Amino acid sequence: MRKLILLLFTTLSLSYFSQKNQVAFSGELLYNIEKLSPADSLPAKMLLYAKDSLLKVINFSSTIGKQEMIKHLRLNRSYVLVSTTKGDFAIKTDHNTKSDSLQEYTFKKKCGRKKIAGMRAKKALVKINGIDEKFIFYYTPKINARYSSSYQNLPGLALEYYVVNNNGLYKYTLEEIKIIDPPIDIFLIPSAYKKVNLDEFIKQVSAQ
Repeated sequence: MRKLILLLFTTLSLSYFSQKNQVAFSGELLYNIEKLSPADSLPAKMLLYAKDSLLKVINFSSTIGKQEMIKHLRLNRSYVLVSTTKGDFAIKTDHNTKSDSLQEYTFKKKCGRKKIAGMRAKKALVKINGIDEKFIFYYTPKINARYSSSYQNLPGLALEYYVVNNNGLYKYTLEEIKIIDPPIDIFLIPSAYKKVNLDEFIKQVSAQ
């Protein structure tokens, strides 16, 4: 069970860095997820809703199913929503307890642009710690990188990027962007969900 929950946190992970000077964003972002190594043709998507300092990330995968995370960007606190046979839980993570020294990548701006989902994207070369290969990312400086699901210290929101974890190498590409004002309800934790930390969750679902 602990492995499963750690996988959920990895899949829905949000880094701990933010930019403070860009305009707040409200809208909907849909990404396609492609597993490159080991290769996997099973479909996967990621949907993000943003409303100023609120963020909701929903991953859809044919292998893991649906996972949801709600994050308050100003408080730097998030909840992963998990349904089990023991009940529904909102697992709390306080990102303020993390140190900025845990940054796991560096980047350099590069010449080159292309359009992704109708947006002009700039190029960056990204080095992920522990990986020899360097990756080409594309980002837009028009949207704050804090709304990214993984890379929040880039000079803008990542539109095409790579994620490396224990399960392999994944490529994320923005498919669609909508400038809308999402209803506040989607950022609220449903009343049926019990708020717990990870250790409390493990104890409750492991209890006989």
